[in-house]
Formats: sequence, C-alpha cells, structure tokens
Amino acid sequence: MGASVIGKFEPQIGNYVECLLTEGKIGICEGNIRLTDITSGCNTLQVEKGPCCDRFKMLLPYGGHSITWEVLFNSCYPEEPPDFIFGNDEQFFLPDLFNLVSLLEWDHTDPKSLLYVVQELLDQYKSYQHNLIEAESRLKFEYQSIAEELGKDAIEVHVMKKGQYKIGPISFLIKLDVDFSRIPAYLTKDNPGEDSAVLLVNFSSSEGGRVTSQLYLSPRVEVALGGSAGLRIPSFPSNGCMIDYVPSIKTLLTNKVDQTCETYEKRKEYVSAFLSHYGRSVQEYDTESFSKLTFLFDWRNFSFLVSIDIPRSFPQDCPTFTFHSVYHELNGLPYSMKKSTYPYSPRWKGTEMAERARAVILETVEVFQQNSIKEGSAT
Repeated sequence: MGASVIGKFEPQIGNYVECLLTEGKIGICEGNIRLTDITSGCNTLQVEKGPCCDRFKMLLPYGGHSITWEVLFNSCYPEEPPDFIFGNDEQFFLPDLFNLVSLLEWDHTDPKSLLYVVQELLDQYKSYQHNLIEAESRLKFEYQSIAEELGKDAIEVHVMKKGQYKIGPISFLIKLDVDFSRIPAYLTKDNPGEDSAVLLVNFSSSEGGRVTSQLYLSPRVEVALGGSAGLRIPSFPSNGCMIDYVPSIKTLLTNKVDQTCETYEKRKEYVSAFLSHYGRSVQEYDTESFSKLTFLFDWRNFSFLVSIDIPRSFPQDCPTFTFHSVYHELNGLPYSMKKSTYPYSPRWKGTEMAERARAVILETVEVFQQNSIKEGSAT
C-alpha cells in the first residue's frame, strides 16, 4: 500500500493502517493484509478540510481463503476505537468482547493498536472455526489426529457454514515442517522472502465427500525445486485420512530437497574431477551451480574447445559434450558438434567419469575435425 493511499486517511487513523499493513503477517503463511473499499463517513465540509478516510475493508488470508472484515473509525474522533463488521459468510461469528483486551483498553497513542485488535479477533476466529467441526465426527478426527502429529499452530481450519446446521466445504491449511536451509544458495538468491510449504486439503462436506489437495510453495522454494512442474503430489486417496496423507507429502517434499542437494554435490564432484584431470586445459567453469565447464585441447596440432553442460538431473542424465572449432564457423558462429550419447553410468564416481571422458573426446575429435573442414568456413 503506497504512501499516497495512506495519505487519504485521517492522519492518526493512517498511522494505524500503515502499521497494520507493514507489520501485520497473518496466519501460518504469514500473509499480508490487503485493503479495499477505502471510504469516508465525513460530510462534505469535513472532506474539504483535508484527508479524512476512516473506513475500509480488510482482506485477511486464512485457511486457504481470503476473509473480509470491515473496519469503521470516526475521523472526527480518531482517538476512539473502531467498530467491526464481519462478512456475510461470518454472520455466526460473535466475538467475546470481554476477551478483546486491546479493544477494551484501546491506546490511541500506539500505532499498533489496530493490529493488536485484529490479532485478538483472529485468535477468536480460529477458535470459532475449530468449534464448527466439533460435532462432526469425521472432521473432528481428521483435525485432532493431525494436530497431535504437527501441533495446533501448524493448522488452520476454514468452514463454510450453510445456515445454522449444514456446513461445507471445509478447508484445512497445513504448514509442512521441512528443512529448506540445505538448498544451494544459487537457487534461491534471486528470490527474496521466506522458505515455506503449505498443504491445502479441501473436504466437500462434513462426511468427507470429495477430497482434493494442493501444495503451495513459497517462490524461493518453488524455483529451487524446479518450478510448478518440479514436484507433483499424489491425489488424496479414496477413504484416506490426513494423518496418513500429510506425512507422505512431507516425505515427498523432503526427498525432493535431498535430491536437489545431492545433484548439486554430484555436479560439484564431477567438475572437481575434471579440473583435477585436465586443469591445465580449463578455460572457464561455473563456480556457482557447477553446471558447465570449458576446456581447450590440442590433438595432432588441431586445437578445439570442448564445453560440458551438466544437466540439473545429473547424474541420472548424462552431461552433453559440445565441440567447438577455433578455425571454422557456420552461420557466423564457431562450428560446433554435440555429443550426448556415449557409454555412461550414473553410478560411476566423478573421477571415473573424467577418465572415461578422455575416450569420448578422442573417438569424436577426428570426425569433428573432418566435419568442421567440410561443412564450415575458415575464420
């Protein structure tokens, strides 16, 4: 929210709003609060005197949904606490005013006063949502079993209430405790923010009905693990339970992190082995992701470059050798030829791969030299 928007509010109310937006991290996802429908309850004369907006709607991330609450101050008396109007879907949410200490003891001198009230309201809202599933045996079991496993602070429940007795759909937003700190730094450096993963499980009805799930990764983690296609989770099993399903998704994610770290270490080992064997011929190599290295070799007075591209899926998939001529070009570029098929085993150590690369290069260079003369033009 820009300063120009904050400037629309009566100054003291603007201080509350600015603090709410900059310091308010909501729920297990620590999401940001957004504002909409910023208006003023003032008369025309008051508006002419200066900024006097004093009411707005908050969009709060909770349980995989965005809940909307309206906040009403009075710009004529900005030191007074606000009133709240909850959304149409929250007509059964009746907060206990006596437990809203920050509202009862409103401190108009503290810019965080509004934030404190919102946090206390959210605590009561969380309890209200939990109470909605207390009478539903299936949902109560699902919640209690996973809460015992992960802790209550790792779960948010959101229930759509249809009238006084019917509920559904029901959402469980679950934070997965996975260690992402081991992910190589080069994969996350361009994506500031937190490393997190949450699983959203939706039950269509209180009896279970159709159950769907979706994994949400923070931008840093999603990029590090290969984007949206890098990790696909299995569907929620028919007649399954969250106590079995959620740990399986956590294990899947942990294994993906392990694989990412392992492939990085394998590439590093591979590059180190080549540097050890052919260090005097090295022209350049990637010191960050260890995904490429280039050598200048000489064979029978024929000089040529070999670039080795190491895929992210290494060692499962083999590196590609690209031969570059220093004498001939094709279409304005150095003549080149790729070699991606050769004897290879992902079980070999980096030293053995480096040693066997000599045979690959020697059996390819003669053909490459002939083709560069035949198909390329002299530089």
